[in-house]
Amino acid sequence: MNWAASGARRFWKLETEMRIILFDIDCLRPDHLGCHGYARPTSPNIDRIAAEGARHEHYYCADSPCLPSRMGFVSGRFGIHNGVVSNVGVGSEFHIRHRNYVGPEPEQTTLPRHLRKAAGYDTISFSNFADRHNAMWYMNGWSEFHTPNLKGGGETAEEVNEVALRWLKHNATRENYLLHINYWDTHRCYKMDESWAKRHREIPNGIPWPDEAAFEQLNKIDGPFTGCNQFDDNKSPHPLMPGKVTCRAEFDQMIDGYDASISYVDHHLGVILNELERQGVLEDAAVIITSDHGDAFGEHGVFTDHVTADECINRVPLIVRWPGETKPGHSVDSLLYNVDLSATLCDLLRIDRPAQWDGESFARNMRGEAGLERDYVVWGHALYTVQRAIRTKQHLMIRTYDDISMPFKPIELYDMEADPYQTNDLSEAEPELVHELDHCMTKWKCEQLAKPEAIPDPFEAVCRERFEEKRDEFRIR
Repeated sequence: MNWAASGARRFWKLETEMRIILFDIDCLRPDHLGCHGYARPTSPNIDRIAAEGARHEHYYCADSPCLPSRMGFVSGRFGIHNGVVSNVGVGSEFHIRHRNYVGPEPEQTTLPRHLRKAAGYDTISFSNFADRHNAMWYMNGWSEFHTPNLKGGGETAEEVNEVALRWLKHNATRENYLLHINYWDTHRCYKMDESWAKRHREIPNGIPWPDEAAFEQLNKIDGPFTGCNQFDDNKSPHPLMPGKVTCRAEFDQMIDGYDASISYVDHHLGVILNELERQGVLEDAAVIITSDHGDAFGEHGVFTDHVTADECINRVPLIVRWPGETKPGHSVDSLLYNVDLSATLCDLLRIDRPAQWDGESFARNMRGEAGLERDYVVWGHALYTVQRAIRTKQHLMIRTYDDISMPFKPIELYDMEADPYQTNDLSEAEPELVHELDHCMTKWKCEQLAKPEAIPDPFEAVCRERFEEKRDEFRIR
């Protein structure tokens, strides 16, 4: 036996040995979590993990909403490269180079496959996501992929936990695995028992906008999930959701429902943590809490869904507690993408990231060291509106390619420090800044399309598909 080689392998195993628990909570806004300063105690279990690890202030999905975001994470690539920029149509077609047999080309392999092959990890998922979105490529390469039931996003956290806890009972103490648990309850519609809202209804939500004056303007906007487009005939079948959102009282009812959904999910997340603690493996486990996208609560007139490329949609929470790697209670202020998390996992497990992944590691940032820094990030949305946005630490510029008849200008600019709800478009007042940011966005797009593995920009395919649909509709008329 080669004792030197054997010792080296044993050192590697000790250095990277880890149980990784990844909680993937759909439609979760960071600003409704206690660890991000929210006034209500919606998230004590999430806050506990944040206090023991690092939270990220400027963490964004590279593409929204659900399908583009998760395909970005699992592929490690931007939507402009993997083709997925929408939940439906041509923009939902996943592009990956694969061999005739045995999966993708190594440089474009998916995260679950890569962790298994390069790090020797088992990868296990409990999620109805692939079934809901017909995203069969998402299931590629996992050691185990459990579809808890066939409710396609309508399942409860309790139902997900029922099967996840059964697995943990027999497998929690195994070594070297990534366990992905996906909860949907924070996505509209909020269906949990009203008691979850009562626990903090007496505490003001502390959200200053929109006020009644703002509603006078918001009520003029027509489009998907605007104030009077929540439910048919403005009648909600769910007690925690108003039939419409046209005044502050209805807004507060909506917020009560959303906060209740967070408390419900946080409780069931805590049940998983308690089981890990009961089996003696929580203390040494890595815990990651994140989301696919956020939600709109009045921004550009939209409530309780994802219609635009606004900050509230593409900004998501990321909380990481990784023993020996993260600095307790640390806040990371760098501009990051969700595809960076894929690369960071590779870095933390001491394996190379695949050559054609777009993400970069921010492991050093979580240790409180100088690490990954960007001047800006670029993200997109193409499910309802078709928009790309560029975000610096201070400003957000949005370029609209299809406004779906909503009142968007071709380019809008916002000061996110002074105007976090995007109410004051500065594009006419700041033409030089618009020119600079538009140049950066164009440069980013050209850089992506110049890569050897590039495909045609999927935004162009989405816009072409929509044009053809409108043309055919006109011909029928």
